[in-house]
Amino acid sequence: GAGALLLSLVVVLAGCSNTQSAANKAPHTGSATASVVDGVQQVTIHASDFRFAPSTITVHPGKVKVILINDSGGAPHDFQVPKFPSDWVPLTSSGNTKQTSFTAPAPGRYQFVCTIHTRQGMTGTLVVLPD
Repeated sequence: GAGALLLSLVVVLAGCSNTQSAANKAPHTGSATASVVDGVQQVTIHASDFRFAPSTITVHPGKVKVILINDSGGAPHDFQVPKFPSDWVPLTSSGNTKQTSFTAPAPGRYQFVCTIHTRQGMTGTLVVLPD
């Protein structure tokens, strides 16, 4: 009854006051390999709780389409590979989907970020494999 309600209220309030530090501690999970759709490598990434899921995506050199789905229920998010600034999905508000296509760079590992939530640890890894 009232005790359980009070306890949930305390838990909710405690969660609100600590959002940023909790986000910084959330694990980075999941990995996906782009699948080829109509000759273009395609990968879908979900943005929520200041994390990308999957946080590691694997592609080969060539054209890549990234679909960003913001299912955070809160802040807008974007997607960018800082070493290749043209590889960018613009700010996507909660409940929306946006996409971009770009040419994957030379084989290697590249960081991708949400440009407005990098400090909260909203980053991932783009792995480009040799052909």
